Amino acid sequence: MLTSFMVTLVLFATPAGPRTWTVSGPDVTFEMSSEDLRGLRKGQEVFGLQSRKAEFLEGFKPAENTDTSNWEGMQSFRVLSVVGPWVSYEQSEGGYTGGAHPYAGTRYVTRDVTKGPDGFSLLDVFGEEEVVKALKADAFVRKHVTDAAAFKKARTVADLMESLVPGQECVGFEYGLEAVKHAVAFHHLERGKVALRIAFGYANEVCRGSKFVVGLLLPIPPALRPALEKAARREEGFLMKDHKAAGAPTVTFTWEPSSAPQP
Repeated sequence: MLTSFMVTLVLFATPAGPRTWTVSGPDVTFEMSSEDLRGLRKGQEVFGLQSRKAEFLEGFKPAENTDTSNWEGMQSFRVLSVVGPWVSYEQSEGGYTGGAHPYAGTRYVTRDVTKGPDGFSLLDVFGEEEVVKALKADAFVRKHVTDAAAFKKARTVADLMESLVPGQECVGFEYGLEAVKHAVAFHHLERGKVALRIAFGYANEVCRGSKFVVGLLLPIPPALRPALEKAARREEGFLMKDHKAAGAPTVTFTWEPSSAPQP
């Protein structure tokens, strides 16, 4: 569940450059500009976008005598929402590092910056019964039902995903449980509920690079309401519908062959 903590907001503008703001509190501090988003605890970075560049470049270190003249790569992070300690972003990557095919992928990722990479799960925040009910009500999901009886009977997200087929769109429902848990963005508040966006991936390599976004409307748990309302006012974070107005960054890394002679 969401940990309760106090947060203050400081807005300021640099003399030359985009507006920058810092969201800080006793447990976690966010610093966001047009070029980066960082989360810090006790002065130590626990989340960052620009700091991922070294890891990205590390993936392009070839074995000795490897021809990299036709290699290329890109990785991008687009921040979608920040609610309390939760950061949601769209992560995209693509390129070619040998083999039969290039690679490509786009997904949503939700991180609790106070925990590890898998520290956030939507099913720890909202009741699974409510999530299943909302998924069953979605027209895109219903379009992919292959077993109507199993779909109606499903009481868990895992069972619900098993009643669906990829369809012509090639939706990766077989990996849907992980998407529901970790591929979420908080979009807006509506009639006392919160609208979410969940991004499902693709079913097989033929459809690489595809993603399919489903919208859910869920009752807000009491413990989550203060953080969501402050994010909706852009006092502490922001919701997805406002990510452009909030100046949320997109960070992109690219790799191309060096001009050094190839083997």
